[in-house]
Amino acid sequence: MSAFSKELKSFVVVAHSGSIRAAAEKLNISAPALSRQIKMLEESYGKKLLIRSSEGVVLSAEGAELRAAATEWLAADVTLSKHFHRDQKKADLRLRLGTMASLVDTWIPSVIERLEESFNNVELDLVIGSTAEIISRAEAHELDVVVAFNLPKLTSMVVADTKEYHLGVVSAPGYGPSGEGPISLKEALDFPLCLPSSALSMHTRLIGEILSVRVSPDVHVTSNSVPAILHFLRRGRGVGFLTWPDVAHDVDAGRLTFRPLAVRRLTETLSTAICRGNDLAAATPVVMRAIQTTLTDLGE
Repeated sequence: MSAFSKELKSFVVVAHSGSIRAAAEKLNISAPALSRQIKMLEESYGKKLLIRSSEGVVLSAEGAELRAAATEWLAADVTLSKHFHRDQKKADLRLRLGTMASLVDTWIPSVIERLEESFNNVELDLVIGSTAEIISRAEAHELDVVVAFNLPKLTSMVVADTKEYHLGVVSAPGYGPSGEGPISLKEALDFPLCLPSSALSMHTRLIGEILSVRVSPDVHVTSNSVPAILHFLRRGRGVGFLTWPDVAHDVDAGRLTFRPLAVRRLTETLSTAICRGNDLAAATPVVMRAIQTTLTDLGE
């Protein structure tokens, strides 16, 4: 929990993004909702903080002053929170966590940092695999928590949180469709494709949408591995269709670009589930809060 409002945090994201739309995608809210937050902040300070144009937004003099101050405030808030929590640590934690390879870089480092604020020592037993492989380990009572796409309802686990992510068009910088914002499927199909194979849950729905637009798409690579698809995309061997959690780490590092598809029917559901018979005991709420906060911070 932070002492600062979501409006202030959102303003900092907008200030660094230079675009309401781009910031809204990162924060996983609509552009109009984000604009309302900024308006509330401007009304609170009684100053115009952003200057809008067809190319995005730039900071006013007051906006630049607020960004500098807010960046310092938020950093100090994190430092102070860590200091206070350090004195409250009471136990060690061993967490048996199952997730997918494409999600490791995106959120695992951040969730470990959060857990280390609450426990003396964190031992992470990380199991990587497909949804089916992770379910198998959970049913064998080898996991405490699962974070994976498209988990079915099972008696071996209780789904604590779900979030839908829309597929977007992913490509290397300088390759693929130009522009920003939502993109039509037809535009993306003008380029060679790197696609999931039938082993991945998104395959059938994605291929159905593609074939409804183009009977013979130019497929360069198909794979049952999202990391393998990412490998080819980083090297400019085609464009792909993945969710924001799959690519957030690469986009932040400048290795890939992500534009949401205008076709909003294509979604993947990311679930966080607690396995029955887990070993977390009293640590359960702290662990789940750390995971859910980390995933929320990903945005879209």
